[in-house]
Amino acid sequence: MPHNLLAQIENNIQKLTSQGLKSLVVFDLDSTLFDVSPRLERILMDFAQKEEFILKFPDQIAFFKNIKVLPTDWGIKAALGRAGLQEPFLDFQAEVTAFWQEHFFSNHYLQYDRPIDGAIEFVQSVAQAGADVAYLTGRDVARMGLGSEQILRKWGLPLNEKAQLNLKPHKSMDDAEFKTDWFVDVQNKSYQKIYFFENEPVILHRMAEKCPAVECIFLDSTHSGKAHPPENLPRLINFLKNRHPNHLKK
Repeated sequence: MPHNLLAQIENNIQKLTSQGLKSLVVFDLDSTLFDVSPRLERILMDFAQKEEFILKFPDQIAFFKNIKVLPTDWGIKAALGRAGLQEPFLDFQAEVTAFWQEHFFSNHYLQYDRPIDGAIEFVQSVAQAGADVAYLTGRDVARMGLGSEQILRKWGLPLNEKAQLNLKPHKSMDDAEFKTDWFVDVQNKSYQKIYFFENEPVILHRMAEKCPAVECIFLDSTHSGKAHPPENLPRLINFLKNRHPNHLKK
């Protein structure tokens, strides 16, 4: 696989468009188009500034001056451990986890996400080449719909009739099931070619079973660890084109 995979995708889209054929490029949001580590870090720092937690967990809060969330972190456990907060602190762990979960899955903190390198430019370029664009996320409408739309517009990502945001109708829905069901439906809409960029191996394995015609690209950022990444997929660490061959892992 050449290291200019992204340029190759753009070229394929341009050719299809010139032939009057439709193409679709689908992007997950968290840890695919956006680095969520600034969101996580801000949530932890806000936890440490709450008076109720300062009074309840003074020894643990003292470690928060060392908190640094990395783009490769999944959740908060690794960041807390690096700061010196090792289990078991059962009451503290329960409180900080509940605070993180409540605020990570909310509209307010989405403003702290930052685009993966090259992501904005690549999405814009495939749209300009003639592809339809879809943002397909495990975020749900009630808790994260408004913030998701705002963050797309903030960063200049296309959002219109040919570039639509698709969120789970309810938070209880399984991410992998929601996404593959969406693809099963969209494959009936006369697309000659569909690409899908996603960071979660569980979803990519289900895609291989349910929607093998979709060309999937693994964003090797961070994931839940519930499954190993598929070995047969191209892997990107960002969306930079023709900058350095290591931006694609084979």
